[in-house]
Amino acid sequence: MKPIFFLTLTSGLAVSAEGPGRARRQAQQPQPSVALEAEIVQPSLKLDKVNLKQLTEAPALSSRAANDFYECRNARPAPSDSDCNSIIDNVFALDQSITVATNACLTFQFGTCWGFFCSLCQTLTTDTTFIGNQLISAEALCVANGQIGTVVSIDAPQWQAGFVYQGSALPDYDVC
Repeated sequence: MKPIFFLTLTSGLAVSAEGPGRARRQAQQPQPSVALEAEIVQPSLKLDKVNLKQLTEAPALSSRAANDFYECRNARPAPSDSDCNSIIDNVFALDQSITVATNACLTFQFGTCWGFFCSLCQTLTTDTTFIGNQLISAEALCVANGQIGTVVSIDAPQWQAGFVYQGSALPDYDVC
């Protein structure tokens, strides 16, 4: 049976399902333990990719892909590390496949923290485990040090993930 793609408007996530049996199994997955709001937005804060640092420069994350980069930036106020960690936990708890349209971002909002995952150059199909792992990197590199930050993959399919303070514009790196 061909996969069917549909948009879940209440959570802002596009989910891949393979017939009614798969949809039923997804409905029985454990739900996030705290209120987590998610929606689809577009990045709007144009940033220069020359400020990106290669992830291999971060010893704790040396197993990362050779063309993944990150940038941490000072922000006042900065998002709460515990709020961002709540987002990470809840993204993992979603345990589902997701399709993100070109130049669209999923935002995950909790307290002072907005987590995001964006598909930059083409429609991207992934899952919440992959997104959660990218958010862990941004949290460890940036948020844990009182900053906001983004992890960016410049290889196809290009994506970015990270954290900003609630209500802040999402970064937009031109890597296409």
